[in-house]
Amino acid sequence: MLILLAEDERDLAELTIDYLASENIECDYASDGAMAVNLIANNHYEVIVLDVNMPKLDGFKVCQKLKNQGNTTPIIFLTARDNLQDKLKGFALGADDYLSKPFDLEELTARIKVLAKRKVNMPTSFQLDTLSVDFKQCLISRSQRRLSLSKTQWQLLNLLVKHSPNVVDKITIEDEIWPDQQPSKAMLKTLLFRLRKLLDFDGETTLLHTVRGTGVALRVDNNE
Repeated sequence: MLILLAEDERDLAELTIDYLASENIECDYASDGAMAVNLIANNHYEVIVLDVNMPKLDGFKVCQKLKNQGNTTPIIFLTARDNLQDKLKGFALGADDYLSKPFDLEELTARIKVLAKRKVNMPTSFQLDTLSVDFKQCLISRSQRRLSLSKTQWQLLNLLVKHSPNVVDKITIEDEIWPDQQPSKAMLKTLLFRLRKLLDFDGETTLLHTVRGTGVALRVDNNE
């Protein structure tokens, strides 16, 4: 299991990361909110643990940004703010859990494992820019033109929609689409090329992005 820990108290972060490692939970680490947002944009995490009082972007702002992007990754707030209003604010922004400092590492571990087990239900429909997907009827269109996808293209699209706007690593894609074989690099490259050709016509906003050395994401990239 891979999670993100965003915490500006480095001693506490190191202690937490070491303990979680002993529980077979790997951690990526961010020391401020801006770093957390960047890591989340380029990786897939089972759970995100956010400190509220972080430099650059506080935990509340990071959470709000993620939810506005449609990110469904479970979020736990870690904070010294233990009053009711702060907790209510955190939950209103979309957080799934709230743990006040000082906290017990065993309890944090238990909460992470519970949230990681929660299954995110696949939506019945999906909209991104001019892309529309109806999963009940297996219909997909872009700019009012109907698209026809192969079985593997549908599998890949489903996976990317489930994690959108986050990046899905190539190992996860290969395990999902070719669970019983070891695909060649050409197989994945060809699948991505054909799906991109269907989704992104000339002049349209690019939606399928390959992040070098990381994986693939379905999103509107405002930095392009």
